Amino acid sequence: MKKPNIHDVAERANVTPSTVSRVMNDSSLVKPHTRQRVLEAVKSLGYIPNKTAQVFKTGRSRILGLVISTQHISELVYNAGFQARFKALTVKTHNEGYNILIISSTDANCDSYFEVIKNQVADGFIILSPSANESLTSLLEEAGIPYVFNMKYSTNPEDIYYVSSDDIEGGYMAAKYLLDLNHTDIRFIVGVVKGSLMPFNVDRLNGFKRALNEYSIEFKEEMIVGIPGQMEESYNLIHQLFQSHWPTALMISNETTTVAALNYFHDHGIRVPQDVSLIGFGPSEFFRNLRPNLTNVSYDITWSSDKLVDLLLQRIEGKMVTPEWPKKPELIIRDSTMRNFRP
Repeated sequence: MKKPNIHDVAERANVTPSTVSRVMNDSSLVKPHTRQRVLEAVKSLGYIPNKTAQVFKTGRSRILGLVISTQHISELVYNAGFQARFKALTVKTHNEGYNILIISSTDANCDSYFEVIKNQVADGFIILSPSANESLTSLLEEAGIPYVFNMKYSTNPEDIYYVSSDDIEGGYMAAKYLLDLNHTDIRFIVGVVKGSLMPFNVDRLNGFKRALNEYSIEFKEEMIVGIPGQMEESYNLIHQLFQSHWPTALMISNETTTVAALNYFHDHGIRVPQDVSLIGFGPSEFFRNLRPNLTNVSYDITWSSDKLVDLLLQRIEGKMVTPEWPKKPELIIRDSTMRNFRP
């Protein structure tokens, strides 16, 4: 008969192997009800840990899991924001004496994320791009698993384990700048997941509406264009937009969609900014290297990545967690915007 191992206990107790290790080493980081569940699983399975393994001795693997769904793996390659995030997280994690393990789930839903997380020997998890996190948060909390999200994915005020920039301010400053340039026919292109806006894009949209209100311009639903964010889909939907209507300015909330728009404009002889002004959102270095150099709302990804790792380590070590206030982004003005002279 096969001897039970740490993964068997973790599966029975619905926790991670690292949580089992902490319980076996009498760590104070584990919640009482989670500890009891693990001990019951240990007893029922007759599990005896291998005390020679370092992870069992210390209760720490010195590994942080970076969790992303397979459908978002391409973002690590094509999306400049994800690339900058991964680089900054890796540098910070190594400086703290940890390694990063990339873990992929089959889907971006909470069940898929939780299934892959609970079977990993990692001290904590940085979770990228879940479709929604309300249910996932409950599962992780119940299992006693330390986690953080890479940005705001929930509107629940109790979900505080993320670090973000001030997206309301970002949407506001981009829209205000275009309005100051006499643009009133603006389209805000935002990413959608399963037909819905993610909370950070809702915040950017609220900032956009705030600027319109200050200029006494009525908000209309057609000002918002939802695009899934993949390159080909983005290109085709930009084409559909410009076949039916030609706005004077675009705000684009996704780096991949921004590149798709520039490709479409190049292919169809649309000049930026003479024919349409364009503002992107994301890392400034990326937009500086595009042609034309793009005006953009710039987020400090190194700052947020450092704070994200600090927050996760606080949770792993059982320290009091202090939520980080959103940091105000910066509007970088370059060559992709100009005053509108169209009537």
